[in-house]
Amino acid sequence: MRAQNGRLWTTLHEGKYEVRSLAEADLEEALNVLDDLFFTKESVCIACEINLPENAQARQELRELCRVSALDGVSLIMKHVESGRIVAVSFNKLMFTPPPGEDPFFVKFRDEQVHSPQALSLMNYMITIESKVDVGALYNIDCSCELMFLGTLPEYGRLGLARALTEVTIELTRELNQGQGLEDVAEEMRDKRPTAVTALWTSVFTQKIGKAVGFEVVNSVPYNEFEHNGKRFDERIDPLHTFSEQAVYKI
Repeated sequence: MRAQNGRLWTTLHEGKYEVRSLAEADLEEALNVLDDLFFTKESVCIACEINLPENAQARQELRELCRVSALDGVSLIMKHVESGRIVAVSFNKLMFTPPPGEDPFFVKFRDEQVHSPQALSLMNYMITIESKVDVGALYNIDCSCELMFLGTLPEYGRLGLARALTEVTIELTRELNQGQGLEDVAEEMRDKRPTAVTALWTSVFTQKIGKAVGFEVVNSVPYNEFEHNGKRFDERIDPLHTFSEQAVYKI
């Protein structure tokens, strides 16, 4: 990850918006976008009560998850050029089969750094969904780029910004697969060659993006299969969103 001025990948709407790699100088603002948007409005965050004002510890723990993930150097931001404001983010993580005796990244992070019931519920949801289908075996994958948290500020919605971040995540992953674009990647990750982008789509909006750009759905799981604090997920989530999708884009 560069100190500042992350790599420019593309522009949108006649140069009004820029997709850039996340740089250290932009990290706190990008995390604030998650605080303002993802942690308060995303379906599973609502189901796990991470959105409630009193559950600041849960939001802080997930913020730390994103901070750690950003160190890989594969996360992206969308900047509004005129204001310089970050208006959309894609926090991505390089995932790979751990050495024998070691836990996968999400399990290790949960066990070592998550203590609030709300963040534990969200992490358990992610781990459970991803364990239902062995994507590595299904697609012969030992390394992938996980599109972990994707979001756009509401006032910048319906402009295709989240789709653009998804498409650039695919482009970035394809470069890494070919051993290119390694200068922004953490040194200890530069030998990784991801062969897929993976995602958990938790709303009809992200599911539409995944379908539009060519992700393959490997599993759909209804929200009524999960519970937090005495209520099923579907009892708190907007009824527009009834299930989540585990999806893969093979490079």
